[in-house]
Amino acid sequence: MEDLVIELFSCTYRMDLAGIKKYLEQLWREYQVIINGKPNWKQINRARAILYFIGHIYPEWIAVQSLERRVRFIKPSITLDLLLIAVDRNDKKVMKKYQRSEVFQKLVQYYKIVKNIKNRVVNGTYLDEATFNKRYKKLQPKDYY
Repeated sequence: MEDLVIELFSCTYRMDLAGIKKYLEQLWREYQVIINGKPNWKQINRARAILYFIGHIYPEWIAVQSLERRVRFIKPSITLDLLLIAVDRNDKKVMKKYQRSEVFQKLVQYYKIVKNIKNRVVNGTYLDEATFNKRYKKLQPKDYY
């Protein structure tokens, strides 16, 4: 996981969208392998770390800061909130206004990649948390606090 996170950070810094998608998907696959296998306590906590990273730390902190840092390069200027709302609502007027802006288009793609992982639903639950919670509870030591 550590190498994947370092590569993901590197791709984020360079805004390498293919790399960002690749490493987020690899983290997702590792999480799935762990929770759908027969994990031990150490492995299930690794899955927990991956879940926290791809479900909270990366999308809520790292991606937001990355977007905030870059949105100021879009011309004509736009706020991050307006960009995110335009993407979420598929606002044709805003999307058309910025269709020739490479920075805008790249940030839209980045947001969609991150949002795809953040909002992933598997087996009817957000980020397959039901499967994770079932495995975690089964492995949790009785003296765990």
